[in-house]
Amino acid sequence: MEEIRLTVENINAFLQKKIEAGNKPETIAEYRRILLALRKWLLPDTTLHKETLQQWKEYMQEEKVLAVRTINRRLTVINQFLNFAGERNWQVSCIRLEEVEKSVLSRGEYIRLLQAARQMNKEQIYFIMKTICVLGVSLREFPQVTVGFIKKGRGEITTGENVRKIVVPSGLQKELLAYCARNGIRQGSIFVAQRGGELHRVAVNTSMKQLCQSAGVKPEKATPSCLRGLYERTQQELQENISMLLLQYYEKLLEADDVMAAWEGRDL
Repeated sequence: MEEIRLTVENINAFLQKKIEAGNKPETIAEYRRILLALRKWLLPDTTLHKETLQQWKEYMQEEKVLAVRTINRRLTVINQFLNFAGERNWQVSCIRLEEVEKSVLSRGEYIRLLQAARQMNKEQIYFIMKTICVLGVSLREFPQVTVGFIKKGRGEITTGENVRKIVVPSGLQKELLAYCARNGIRQGSIFVAQRGGELHRVAVNTSMKQLCQSAGVKPEKATPSCLRGLYERTQQELQENISMLLLQYYEKLLEADDVMAAWEGRDL
C-alpha cells in the first residue's frame, strides 16, 4: 500500500474497533483528538504515506511545544491506527529520554557539518543548515525566507499566532545573496525542492545525514531540530552574558555613586 486516506470514516471505523475492545469513553475521546490533530496537520491533503508519521514526530520535536511524554502518546495512538489500517511497517518508535539527551549538537559538530558540505560541494544543504542555525527558523518557516527578506536584512517570521522579528547578520546576508546570484534566484523563497515547491523534511534530513561520516557527527544529531536547539542554546548563553555585563556595569555605577555620596564616607 502506497498511501492511506485519513478520512473521518476511517477514523470512526478505528474508534469503533476500540469501543468494541472495551476502551473507556475518555480514551476514545483522546484517540479522536489525536487522530484529528494529525489530520489537521496534513491539510489540505489528508493522505498518509510511509514517512508521514516520522515527519510528524520530527515536527513535534522541532516545535518544542509538547512534552516528550505527550508526543509519545500521540505516536502510540497513530501506531495503533496504522496497525488497524494494515501498515505496521509504517510505525515509528517513541522518543527515549536518552535519545533526547544524546541528540544535542555542539557548535564544533555544526562547523564540521558545514565543512563537510563545502568539501562535498553540497551548496544548498550548506546554506539550509546555516540559515536554520543562524536565524533559528524551522523548515516550515522557510517559504518566508525570501530574496526580498534577505535583501532587506530584517523582517518578521509568522507561525500561527506567533510573530518573531529577525535581523539577518551581515555575513549570512552577503553569503545568501551571492548564493541567489549564482543560482539565478531573483525572487520568492530562496530554498525550494529540486522540482519546485517547498522543501521536503525527509530530503533535508537525508542530505544532512550524508555529511555525517565525513564530519564525524552521529546521524541522530544531523537534523533541523538539533540545529534549532543549538541556535536556542546560543541565544540563551548570549542573554545570560548580557545580563551579567549589565549587572557588572550597574555595580560599577553604584560604586561611583558611593564614592561621591555614601553615608559612611560623608564629610563630618
